[in-house]
Amino acid sequence: MFTKQTKFILAIALQVAIIFAIIIFKLSILTGGTDVLLKIAPVDPRDLLRGDYATFQYDISAVDSYYANNQQIKNGDTVYVVLGPRGKYYVVEYVQKTKPTEGELFIKGKVEGGDQRFGRSRLRVVYGIEQYFIPEGAGRDFSFWNKEAAARVAIDENGNAALKQIYVDDQPW
Repeated sequence: MFTKQTKFILAIALQVAIIFAIIIFKLSILTGGTDVLLKIAPVDPRDLLRGDYATFQYDISAVDSYYANNQQIKNGDTVYVVLGPRGKYYVVEYVQKTKPTEGELFIKGKVEGGDQRFGRSRLRVVYGIEQYFIPEGAGRDFSFWNKEAAARVAIDENGNAALKQIYVDDQPW
């Protein structure tokens, strides 16, 4: 049926097609999405195996269960976090398990745990924009602590997000 060479070429072509599909998907979010500014707090500056990168926890990553409007949201659920402007940043308006109506700005995330603080439960939501890779050596002596950090994020009409730019003390980083 197929020769070894044909199978090899098909396997390579499939891998290249998958990579291009991922790139095109992210580019469509970056070019056609709505830009929002989200306040961030860095968590981890470096990984010995992967090099310099920053892992962020956004203010919208820890969502008070109050915003869930009595919905039973549990670990592993996909949620839609509706955002609204407050000052220069976007913040959580409410959270739901179903896709919001057209015209609302929302970001899609996945609940990955939660905690109890001060008698209130909080959901930890991950959006897929938590890691930012830094050019080799550029993050070695840099710290975000005691600085105001923010991320410009593009969000498409389905709630998919892509990180565009990091700002530290209102300056592009």
